[in-house]
Amino acid sequence: MMKRNVLLLLALLVLAIIAWLILKNPGDHKSSYDRAESNFKIENPETIGRIILTHKNGVRSDLRREENHWTINQTHRARQSNIDILLSTIQKQHLQFIPNKAAEEAILNYLAVSGIHVEIFDREGKELLDYYVGGVTPTELGTYFLKAGSAQPYCLHIPGYDAGLRTRYALEPVDWRDVRFWQEDNERIDTIKGYYPKQRQHSFVISRNGQRYDIEPMFSTTPRNTGDVTNRVKSYLTNLSQIACEDYMNSAVEKDSVLQMVPFLELEFIYPDTQSMIRFFPVGQVIKSEFSPPVSRYWIDYKGRDFMIGQHEVMKGAFRSYDYFFGK
Repeated sequence: MMKRNVLLLLALLVLAIIAWLILKNPGDHKSSYDRAESNFKIENPETIGRIILTHKNGVRSDLRREENHWTINQTHRARQSNIDILLSTIQKQHLQFIPNKAAEEAILNYLAVSGIHVEIFDREGKELLDYYVGGVTPTELGTYFLKAGSAQPYCLHIPGYDAGLRTRYALEPVDWRDVRFWQEDNERIDTIKGYYPKQRQHSFVISRNGQRYDIEPMFSTTPRNTGDVTNRVKSYLTNLSQIACEDYMNSAVEKDSVLQMVPFLELEFIYPDTQSMIRFFPVGQVIKSEFSPPVSRYWIDYKGRDFMIGQHEVMKGAFRSYDYFFGK
């Protein structure tokens, strides 16, 4: 009798352990192969060298790690904050549950129509992961994922993060771009012309003279100053390299009408073999005519490249007068 009771207690203990394991891992009831297939994370994101995100409409974001930054589509510097969010997602995304059979058809249909193809490679170009990101759960707390070549979807989340993960993958190429938009080669610029159409006395022309810079007023009506301006010009170029837009607005409906307006400042950059131009247009009406107009934002036309919007506090390093270069 005692032996029978001992066996019964052991059996109950085994069942209790099994129940505890199931409760601890409610979505992982399959084989070790399935557990490996349901793993979509990379523990050390520093090993990642390239991420390709392809939407069903063909839009492709090719993110590549360079020495100290990332690029988007091998053209522009990528926005580091967005890269950090994506890398953190890949590191932390975790199996939440395995969808039941009744839900699989709808999940797979959405993935077939709207899935985002994600290809991740290490720094040597070896493929690390290949999967698709689908829609979110009805609660919007989980997101459906599917490994390439598999027919078994999984629901992933980041523990403690109460939102879906799809938006972290769904950015357009322009949204991956760094908001610092400067594309000029400061070392090759021969001449910079700063023209204030409504405040001509502040306009200037900067010329490179060997290792030095010279500056003169754009118009003869402006009194001339004397002095060495080289350090001030170098500081100005550094400021220009650091200005950033708020967002890229190449498809903005306002673009055509804005480009017909008179700009607040027009900067022209002349090289031995080419030239470039950036124009700043106040957003809204300027109430009074001063060198620093009472506006908070500007439209920026980087001629032939981008149309953007930016904040005055971020842009103001570009707004320098002729007198500024002489410390006045």
